Amino acid sequence: MKITFYGGVNEIGGNKILLEDRKTRIFLDFGKSYKEVGKYFEEFVAPRAVHGIKDYLELDLIPKEEGIYRKDLIEIFEEEKINFFDYQNPLIDGVLLSHAHLDHAGYISFLDENIPIICSEKTKIVLDVLNTIKPSVLENEIVEIVSPRNKPQKERKRKPRNFKIIAPFKTFQIKDLQITAIPADHSVLGAVMFLIKGTKTILYSGDFRLSEISQNQLKEIYDFLKKQKIDYFLSEGTRILEKETFREIDVYEKVKKIASKVQGLLVADYSLNDVTRFQTLCKIAKETKRKFALPFNYFAFVAMLKERGVEISNFDNIVLYEKKKGSLQKWEKELLEKYPCVNSEEISKNKNKYFVILNYYQIQELIDLQPDENSYFLRAITEPHSEEMEFSEERFINWIKHFKMQGLTENGKFERAHISGHISGKELEEFIKNIKPDCVIPIHTEHPEEFKNLHKNVNLVKKGETIEL
Repeated sequence: MKITFYGGVNEIGGNKILLEDRKTRIFLDFGKSYKEVGKYFEEFVAPRAVHGIKDYLELDLIPKEEGIYRKDLIEIFEEEKINFFDYQNPLIDGVLLSHAHLDHAGYISFLDENIPIICSEKTKIVLDVLNTIKPSVLENEIVEIVSPRNKPQKERKRKPRNFKIIAPFKTFQIKDLQITAIPADHSVLGAVMFLIKGTKTILYSGDFRLSEISQNQLKEIYDFLKKQKIDYFLSEGTRILEKETFREIDVYEKVKKIASKVQGLLVADYSLNDVTRFQTLCKIAKETKRKFALPFNYFAFVAMLKERGVEISNFDNIVLYEKKKGSLQKWEKELLEKYPCVNSEEISKNKNKYFVILNYYQIQELIDLQPDENSYFLRAITEPHSEEMEFSEERFINWIKHFKMQGLTENGKFERAHISGHISGKELEEFIKNIKPDCVIPIHTEHPEEFKNLHKNVNLVKKGETIEL
């Protein structure tokens, strides 16, 4: 068995890990590395979709591997006389997709549509919803592709990808490998770990945390993993330096305390994919006798999940915030027909009756909502963790200052109410002690050396490195 680390090493996200054993080749996730992309691109300097994956390959944002990419994208090379490689039928037997976040799933868009994408049912549902509400661009072709890309738009057709849905704790076979998906908790529905048995036994963590799962669920996970002889644990370590464990109940209590005192408009943002955070904020809106008003994309996400059978509580208290738009997408028109909505005029006249969600890219709506010094903006989302995000944060703060809203601390920064979707260092130490792997390989972390404090046998790898097991 050998493993090649094309991404997710010495960085947070961007997981693209090739596992080969005998005649079987699979990828563990195929995600977008925001850190690597940020070296070359920003909002107004983007990869050129007209050249397919040329820019991505040139800048080492995706692996230079034959037999994995879409035929229509490879054909662009031929037309432009580029010598990366020729098209081959898939030489990969599948992608094990741990969850739907783009740093794990984003570059599946470029893969041959016949390569099986193996994931949980809820991960597929989340991807289906995002496919509906996100712009139709090359990087968003995870669920279905629009091809051929080297032809005019009117000649392109939609083709679905080959998804295979797997059940928790049910072992399945990919050629020489026996694989089991283990349910994990993360800040998006459907996250799983993968136990992979071949000539060696590998546990791939994906992204996970322990703080939001029940003791019964945790016992089921431990009972299963303790029966395995895990040779290598490929473990995420996003928060390995952090020893404190916070829970969603901490977010609820902090926001409830703030919301109970706000006399004007209450506004917040959260990560669109985070259903747990949606439930928390929606519950507080109801308890403080406010309607929970969501803009089109946030409303669509939870409404479409509910329509697809995902349990979404507190739905009776949410309304669609009908922001003014030049034109509406089909799915936006359908929301207006099916669900109760409210406009900015109604909210601005009755500020104390609404809890509105607006993210950074929707902050201009404050001009129509006209908040005042009695109003509050709460960030229920992670701290900025890049220079670009710091700049955005400063612009965000300027909006809050302009309207004299509450929500900034004495040092002029946002008061936050948030917990991470990633396991803390203290919890990770406990997890490793319980499952007893022979060796730990740190991934999805900027501090891999810290793992040496958690286990006696740690293998530190580099991006692009292949290790023989």
